[in-house]
Amino acid sequence: MSEQKTPIVIKRIRKVRGGRHGGAWKIAYADFVTAMMAFF
Repeated sequence: MSEQKTPIVIKRIRKVRGGRHGGAWKIAYADFVTAMMAFF
């Protein structure tokens, strides 16, 4: 048998804690409040 080296694969898992995805509701809420102020 010939000696073959198998490649070592290192998988790095990024943990997303929602730090950058947590502000979308604020934009939607601000849009809603602005629309309500325009109607009333």
